Amino acid sequence: MEKGIQSTKKQSPITEAQNAVAQAERAAKQALSHTNRTNVMSAEEAFVQAQHAVDGADGSSNPQVVASLHDHLNRVRAALDDAQAQQP
Repeated sequence: MEKGIQSTKKQSPITEAQNAVAQAERAAKQALSHTNRTNVMSAEEAFVQAQHAVDGADGSSNPQVVASLHDHLNRVRAALDDAQAQQP
């Protein structure tokens, strides 16, 4: 049997948080442009995952980046709130 390729490089908590916030932002934008229950729920799930990732990066060696991620996450939350308000 063939096994899947696995990366030997582990991402730092900050990189994981940055990627999760970017994914949550894309999901929130999708929910805003195509507002329906499925997109809003997917965006909410992505937001929660990003929130966990950012919380996991707290206490890292680069607090300025983590603070920036928290700010970015707040903007994503606002966009998600707007999408939820537009939901039929």
